[in-house]
Amino acid sequence: MTQSPHSRPVMHGSEVTANAQARDAWLAALTELLPRHLFVAGVWLVGSLGRGGDDGYSDVDLVVAVDSTVPAAVLADPATLLRVPDTVLLYTRPKPRNAPAGGAYEAVCIRLAGLPVLVDLYLWPAATAAVPDGARILYARTEPPRSDLAFMTLLDRHRSGDTTGADPDHPATVLLLVQLAAKYQARGDVSRRDGIHQQLHLPTGGTLAVLRDVLDQRIDLARWPAFQPAVAAVHRLLDIVESAHRPDRPTIDPTVERTPSR
Repeated sequence: MTQSPHSRPVMHGSEVTANAQARDAWLAALTELLPRHLFVAGVWLVGSLGRGGDDGYSDVDLVVAVDSTVPAAVLADPATLLRVPDTVLLYTRPKPRNAPAGGAYEAVCIRLAGLPVLVDLYLWPAATAAVPDGARILYARTEPPRSDLAFMTLLDRHRSGDTTGADPDHPATVLLLVQLAAKYQARGDVSRRDGIHQQLHLPTGGTLAVLRDVLDQRIDLARWPAFQPAVAAVHRLLDIVESAHRPDRPTIDPTVERTPSR
């Protein structure tokens, strides 16, 4: 049966399927909870989930439009908005230069169905927020303005003046990059995988075993014991990618167009 370009790729493995289902259920619960905060004016998905081109490995790109009553504590700790009951927060990774002006940005990793899921969380002032091309609105207090620009182009026009990046040697950065490399490997996206390997100062074309070594050698759990659950979850992701991508078990139908954001 021929699939449309926006159909989800054919995935194998019950854990990958369970992860996608858990992600969808988490998003549904979050969509119900966020409007209870009176400062939340709108919520929309961008990236692959917004376009409907996601797969079982896709993460979440989420914009929360907030009005002027948003507490400073929320801007300082955006992950507080994602604490749906029973959600396990593995780590956060701030990167101020990714924030829209007057708002906030944080990469947040949660555990769903035993696997790590990254959430790029943008808190965007409602006064300048617009729904970009390819986004999916989850909630809106009133009809929000729309833009024909892609998300990153729109963000570039409203980006914070803070140029602070993320610490490249912090455990959160290492975990995030290893996750992305594994997911690009799962999708057969060699170019992006090799780009992540370069950020990790690894040779291109490296194996999953090299990524395991990165986790074990660069994250000192004696110093950072709170990262143990995150390291275990990312190792489990590597297990699944390795198992699902044996030569006799192709995991993605090569005839299906893929447009994941990560």
